[in-house]
Amino acid sequence: MPSQFLKLTAWLLVLLSCLPSRCEDISQVAIVDDERITESSGLAASYLYPGCVWIHNDSGDKPRLFLVDANGKTKAVVKIDDADDFDWEDMCSFKIKDQPWLLIGDIGDNGRKRGDKDPKCRLYLLHEPVIPNTKQPPSIDTKPAVRITLEYDDGPEDCEGVAVDAERQEILLLTKSLPQKCGLYTIPLELDDAKQKRKAKRIARPFIPFATGLDISPDGRTMAIGSMLNGMLVRRQPNESWAQAFGHVGTAINLPPRKQGETICFDITGKSLFLNSEGPRQPLWRLEIPTP
Repeated sequence: MPSQFLKLTAWLLVLLSCLPSRCEDISQVAIVDDERITESSGLAASYLYPGCVWIHNDSGDKPRLFLVDANGKTKAVVKIDDADDFDWEDMCSFKIKDQPWLLIGDIGDNGRKRGDKDPKCRLYLLHEPVIPNTKQPPSIDTKPAVRITLEYDDGPEDCEGVAVDAERQEILLLTKSLPQKCGLYTIPLELDDAKQKRKAKRIARPFIPFATGLDISPDGRTMAIGSMLNGMLVRRQPNESWAQAFGHVGTAINLPPRKQGETICFDITGKSLFLNSEGPRQPLWRLEIPTP
């Protein structure tokens, strides 16, 4: 096992050595101070509550979200009714017609057997919840507005990154795998059909090892990809698809040291990234995006 780990690490170092690297302005926002948040696996900026982020745990927790403020304190807990939590791995926020949405990805598949022995992958889309003004952080319930049962056009994949390009009206998924097997997939974003079955189409084979987080800037122009070691930005021109954007050389970004970093998201301005890590009482980091 150690030799295998060294080989995989070598793949990542080779990849990043081939990319233009940037030094970024990184700051620690706060320590996430909630004993219930022990395996942060999904992170999304709040549009309704600027400066706050939504966090969910990895598999093993209840289907719930935590709204955390810039001091690391939980402002609310939101239980997602009528949702399974087999292996939640990522989430994102976006706006459509000025309405803020959240998407949760129950997409982890370490054994690549979901739909066979394990439940099929699912995506849950919900209106960002409005939190009541109470003295103590409230616990509220909500339901997804859209549930998507998901398969891939070339067989099961282990995926830990999901994002929405609101401009192109599509959902993007990036697999966690060896670099030569990595896949970027897409399905259309449709919010009028409450129950959907979708087959994600592979649109690119980016040479990216073991991606653990994904997000797209609010203007739909920049994709941020994170791993447990480092990250990358991919920029899309106005008339390009994401498949075409991956034909260009990306920009490597230096991420802060994290215990087990599986989360990355843009803030609502698109000018910086938030990052967090699995483990109790982990820092919430802010990283300023380098100008192109």
